[in-house]
Amino acid sequence: MDEKANHLLVLALIAGLATADLSVAEQADSNTDQVPEADLKEFNDPTILSRRVWLETEWNKFTDGTHFVEETLGTLLAWPVSENQDFGVRLKLPVKFRVGSDDPNVSDIGGLGDIKVAAGTAFVLCKTVRIGGGLDLEMPTGRHELSDNAWRIQEFAALGWDITPWLTFSPSIEYNQTFSEEGSAPALHFLETFIPLTFVLPHKWAVSAGYENKTDFENDNYVTNRAKIAIAKELESIPLSFYLQAKRDFDSGEEEFQVNFVVTYYFR
Repeated sequence: MDEKANHLLVLALIAGLATADLSVAEQADSNTDQVPEADLKEFNDPTILSRRVWLETEWNKFTDGTHFVEETLGTLLAWPVSENQDFGVRLKLPVKFRVGSDDPNVSDIGGLGDIKVAAGTAFVLCKTVRIGGGLDLEMPTGRHELSDNAWRIQEFAALGWDITPWLTFSPSIEYNQTFSEEGSAPALHFLETFIPLTFVLPHKWAVSAGYENKTDFENDNYVTNRAKIAIAKELESIPLSFYLQAKRDFDSGEEEFQVNFVVTYYFR
C-alpha cells in the first residue's frame, strides 16, 4: 500500500473510532474543556477540544483589487477517552465569493467551497500543559474557480502552555500536501507554523498576538511571514463568544490583509 493510501486509511480508522465511542462517552465534558477560560483560549489553542458550533467570516483583500469572502459553518464534537485524553472530530462547510477584480475578464462569482473533515486528540500532561495532534482532509467539493481542485491531507500538532492564569503560549504546526489533483490544478505542498500568545483579561475578554509563517515547498521553499492580532469576548449569561482577528504579511506579496470574525456557541 502506498503512502497516499496509508494517509486515507489512518483518517478512516480515526473517524471510525470516533463514531464508535460517541455512545460510550455519553455527554461528559472533555478534559481540555475544563481549562480555565477555555472558551477564550480555544481560538488560538488547538489542544482545547470543546463541543461547539461556529460561523466564521473570512475576508481577504489582494493587490489586484480582488476580494475573497468565505463564510464557513463549522462544528467540533469532543469527548474524553481517559482521565487525561480527549478525542474530537471537526467538520467545516464553506461558501466562497470572489468580487471586485480590476481585470474586466474576471467576473464576480460565488459558490460552495472545499469541505474539510478532521479528527484529532489532545492530552493533558499536567494542570498547565497540553499537547495534541491529528489529521485534516480537504476535498475538492467547491466550484472550479473557488476550489483548490485537489485532495489535500494535513497533519497538525500543537502545544498549549498556561504560563500564568492570564497568559497562554500555544504554538502549532500544519504540514499540508495534495495527493490527487484534478485536471491541471497545481500540486500543493507547504508547512505552516503558528506562534500565538493569548492574554486573558477581566470580564471575559482576551487579546492575542502572534507570528506565523508558511514555507512553500512547490515554490523553491519560499517563506511568507505574517503577524496577527485578535480580540475575543465571551458572554457571561449564555455560552456564546465573539472573535475578531486581523492578519498582514510582512512580505510584499499579493495579499494585502486578512480579517476573520467568528461567532461561536458552546454546547454545555
